[in-house]
Amino acid sequence: MIQTAIDSKNAGLQNERLILRLLRQAGPLSQIQICQKAGLSSSTVSYIVGRLREKGLIHEEQGTSKKRGVKPVLLSINPNGQFIAGVEINPSYLHLALFDFNCVMIDSAKIVLTKEQTPKQVTDLLEINLKGLLAKNHIAEKSLIETGITLSGSISISGVVELSSPMGWKKVNLKEMMENRLIGPVSIHTTRVRILAESDISSVEHNQNILYIHVGNGVGLTTIVDGHLLHGAGDRSGELGHMIVDPNGPLCGCGHRGCLEAHISGPALADRILQELDEGEKSLLSEWIQPDSLPEDIIKFWGQAIRIGDSYALKLLEYTSELLSRSTAIAINCFDPEIIILAGYVCQQCLEPFTDGIMQKIATDVYDSDARQIKI
Repeated sequence: MIQTAIDSKNAGLQNERLILRLLRQAGPLSQIQICQKAGLSSSTVSYIVGRLREKGLIHEEQGTSKKRGVKPVLLSINPNGQFIAGVEINPSYLHLALFDFNCVMIDSAKIVLTKEQTPKQVTDLLEINLKGLLAKNHIAEKSLIETGITLSGSISISGVVELSSPMGWKKVNLKEMMENRLIGPVSIHTTRVRILAESDISSVEHNQNILYIHVGNGVGLTTIVDGHLLHGAGDRSGELGHMIVDPNGPLCGCGHRGCLEAHISGPALADRILQELDEGEKSLLSEWIQPDSLPEDIIKFWGQAIRIGDSYALKLLEYTSELLSRSTAIAINCFDPEIIILAGYVCQQCLEPFTDGIMQKIATDVYDSDARQIKI
């Protein structure tokens, strides 16, 4: 991939990132190769390499050559130069992971949360467990270049969680709360970043028009159109889960009634299953679900019941698939994708029936469906 030099006030830092990205994608490389790929002068590359050397971010080793003369010095990322932490916050648990400077995961931890835990209690747990992971792996906190935190909701540029319906949070200054607990910088992201991970480990990065539908603790839609990730004026695009499907439906965490998320998210389905079993519905699920089962556990049991033909589980699947398929057809009409990615622990249990349901809705509810080539 051809890289271009950055001409800006912060050119030095930007060019450091450019060279590090090149080394991560295509290294080891010689300085001459870096010049060719990045479009930078040899003096600029020499200067930037010197800065990276001083920071301990690169390895240098003698290369080989069939030609006579000085052998090239090859540069590569020093995996232990710095470290990165990634955190997912959702209603059921905190998921923490430590990565080296080559973005290889070193260690991870999963901490169960309860519905009653406040933002302060959650951030206290995050701090304790993140510092515990660092200590366990003998990593100094000052070596942590950044902690990236993701959760479902509307997040301002300054890192304030304006609204997270799955967490029940409003106006939570999560960035400030965590930066007061950690030495290094903290960045807060919506779960839209999931598609970046997906494109990094699969071939979807070659697709220019993608719908990424995630059904888990919430219901979200991430959209790439003509190769560009859509954000919206307030970074709130893709709120498929807050499309009203029944004005008289259950109350959603956002404050409205009848949102798609209030019907088919993992917690919504888990609550419905528990309520209907308590009201006398006959199902194998009543034998499997325990008092302390998390929504993810209940949905996993539901998937097992579907696969063995449990009549109640199949009835709930039909209801869920109908709502998801109808909503997806609306999104297809709006964004014209070439590929749809179904993700999240609800989709994981129902991938085949959801795929079939969406394909049926494409045929009946999508404009000019015969001319479309959509892969799920």
